[in-house]
Amino acid sequence: MAIFKRVLTWGLLCILLVLGFREANAIGRFSPVSLRFNAPICGDTAFRARQFSIANYESGSFWPTFWNQDRAELTVGARTSHVNAISFSGDATLVWPSPYIAGNAPGAIDAHGIAISEALAHTLWGSTDIIGQQVYVNEETRTVRGIFRGTTNLALIPFHIEDTSQSWTAAELSGGISHPQRTPFARFFPTRSDAESFAVSAGLGVPDYVIMGGALALARFMALLPVLVIAVYGVVRFVNTVSQKNAVVRSRFFASLMGLIAFALLLPFVLNALPPWLIPNQWSDFSFWSTLLQQANNSTREFLSVNPTLRDVELKIHLLRQGAIVVTGTVLSVIILCLCGSEWL
Repeated sequence: MAIFKRVLTWGLLCILLVLGFREANAIGRFSPVSLRFNAPICGDTAFRARQFSIANYESGSFWPTFWNQDRAELTVGARTSHVNAISFSGDATLVWPSPYIAGNAPGAIDAHGIAISEALAHTLWGSTDIIGQQVYVNEETRTVRGIFRGTTNLALIPFHIEDTSQSWTAAELSGGISHPQRTPFARFFPTRSDAESFAVSAGLGVPDYVIMGGALALARFMALLPVLVIAVYGVVRFVNTVSQKNAVVRSRFFASLMGLIAFALLLPFVLNALPPWLIPNQWSDFSFWSTLLQQANNSTREFLSVNPTLRDVELKIHLLRQGAIVVTGTVLSVIILCLCGSEWL
C-alpha cells in the first residue's frame, strides 16, 4: 500500500510538471515585443516602417507584423457567421500562435488566403478537412490555407506586406537589435527602450502600450517551482545530515557560505577593476538591478490595463492555467515532504 501511494503521488507530480512545461511552451510562442496604438496606423506609415527595417537590416533592426482585431462576415453556401477576425500583414504565427492541425498559416505575401479556428471550421463546414475550400469574407473570396486549434470562432485574414489600404492598431516585433556590449545570452533579447526607439525611428510614433515578453520567463520559473521545493529540501537535508556527523564539514560549509557573501560584497570592486570590454553593461550598471523591480511592476500594470484583444485573453488564460498547475504541484510537493519525509525521496 505504501509503495502504491508513493508511485501515485510521484506520478501525479510528474503529470503536473509535464503540464506546467507544456503551458510554458505555449506561452513561449507569443512574440517577445508587442506594440499597441490607440490611434490607428495607416497603411502608408506601416509600409515606411518596413522600408526602415529593410534599410537597417544589417544592424539587426526589428521586423514588424501589423494587425488589427475586428468583426467579419464569413459565408459558405447558405451558412453565414459573424465572427471575430484578426487582419494582419506579416507573420501569422506572431499574431495568433496556436498550433495548426491542418494546413499552414497564410504567408506574408498571401492576399487571398485565410486561416480559421477549429471551432469555426465545424461551425461553417462541420469538418476540418477543408484545406483549399472557398469562403466569402465580407463578400470577398478567400481560400482556406490552414486550421489552427481553438474553441473560439476566429479567422485570420492576411494582407500583402505591400498593401497600404489597411490600417492597424498593433504591431508584433520579431528579430531584435544586437548589443555587442551585453553578454552572449542577453545580446539578442530586446528591451523596452529598444522597442520604443524602433517605433519612433521607423515613424510609428510612441506606442501607447509596450507589452514585453516577461510572461515566458515567469512561466518557465513557475514550471520549475515544484522541483525547486524538493531540491532545496534535499540540499538542506543533506547538509544537515553531513554537518551533524562531521563538525569539520559543518565549519567548512559555513566558511564557504561566508565566502560567498564576501564575494557578493566585493563583486562591484572586482568589476570596476576589469577592462570595460570584459564587463556586460547590465551587470556593471547596478542601478539597473535597483530599478528592475519597479520596471517589472510597471510592465505588469501595463499588461493588465491594456485594452484586451483575443490574443491577450489567450495569453492570460495560459498564465492562469500555469498558475493553477504550479500551485497544485507546489502544494503536492510540500505535502510529500511534510508527511512522508526523506524516505519518499
